[in-house]
Amino acid sequence: MFFSDQVGLEFVPFGWLHILLLVLVIAGGVTIFLLRERIRSSPNERRIAIAMASFALLWELGLYAWKVGNGIWTWDDGLPLGLCGLTLYLAIAAIFFKRFGLFEIGYYWTWGAIASVLFPDIAYSVDRFRFYQFMFGHMFFFFMYLYMIFVYQWYPTWRSWRKSGVTLGIITVILIIAANVTNTNLNFMLEAEDTPLTMFEGGSYLIYLLGTISLSVAIMTVWHLPWMIYHRKQKANG
Repeated sequence: MFFSDQVGLEFVPFGWLHILLLVLVIAGGVTIFLLRERIRSSPNERRIAIAMASFALLWELGLYAWKVGNGIWTWDDGLPLGLCGLTLYLAIAAIFFKRFGLFEIGYYWTWGAIASVLFPDIAYSVDRFRFYQFMFGHMFFFFMYLYMIFVYQWYPTWRSWRKSGVTLGIITVILIIAANVTNTNLNFMLEAEDTPLTMFEGGSYLIYLLGTISLSVAIMTVWHLPWMIYHRKQKANG
């Protein structure tokens, strides 16, 4: 029953369990920050990083195994075509190959991980594997980006923001076309379902797309504000 795709206990948004998970996200980020110098100077730093990325990859593969095992795998839902899946694999590759160029693209998309933990679109709770796979999977790839920021001291620039935005724009166009041709809701390109994107529904499809894209750009800009302030201070002090 633990690996079943049938809902047992139902997840309660912003219940005590949800609050605990949000606390774990904060605690994990603070822990990485506090240990950043010790990890950076450790001779085992690369082993720690590779172990983190390897665990994230295996944890994600566990999702595919769960879907296949329950006979619910489909090409549109079973491939990493969504923002979270793409961000996860960018983080894994960035750590494995230690490439800032991959990190700077995926960093601006990590808001998807936070949104997924804040507004999880699953009904499963602690008695099902899918609950742990979803929650800890999203938390963990957010931690990987924090690891690269705090330990590797990789700090995005406006060039990074533009690079990430252009990449996301290209992916979005491809997904919009693919979603409409196949009539599958790839990365919520057709409808919001139970996500906060419902705020853009009720009008035309074009308004929905423009609203979703505008929100993404706005959040990516907010994600850059700390680095804009940081780089200005560095320039002023330099």
